[in-house]
Amino acid sequence: MASVITGSDCTLTINSKDYSCTINAYTLTFDTSAAEYQTLCGPVAGKGTETGTLDVTAAFDAGESDSLFDALWAAADSGTDINYVADLGGVTFTGAAVPARPDVNATAGEVSEFTSSMALNGIPTKGTAG
Repeated sequence: MASVITGSDCTLTINSKDYSCTINAYTLTFDTSAAEYQTLCGPVAGKGTETGTLDVTAAFDAGESDSLFDALWAAADSGTDINYVADLGGVTFTGAAVPARPDVNATAGEVSEFTSSMALNGIPTKGTAG
C-alpha cells in the first residue's frame, strides 16, 4: 500500500534556509521534448531535451528577517542561482534554479501572497532525506 504524504510531511529549503512555515505550496514540473529524425526507413524518435520549473507560492513576507520574498528578489537582482532541496515525506529533490522576481497579489479578506516560477538549472538529483 502506498504511503499518503500530505503538505505537512513536506519541506522546501532554499539556499540552506527552510521556508516551510512561509510556503503554502511548491511544485517541481518537468517537460521532455522528443527528438525526431527522419530516416529512409521512417521516423525515429529519441529523448530530446528535458527542462523543469520550480513554482513557489508563499505568504508575502517582505521586510521580515529571513524573508523568502526578499531572498528571491535579491537573487533575481544578482542573477545568482538559488539552491533548493524539496523534501516530500523523505524523498528529496536537490538542485539549482534560475531566480525569478516574485509576483505579488492582494485580495480583500485573504492573506497576501506571492508566487515565483523559476526555471531549473538542470534536472534535480533524487535521493532520500537523512
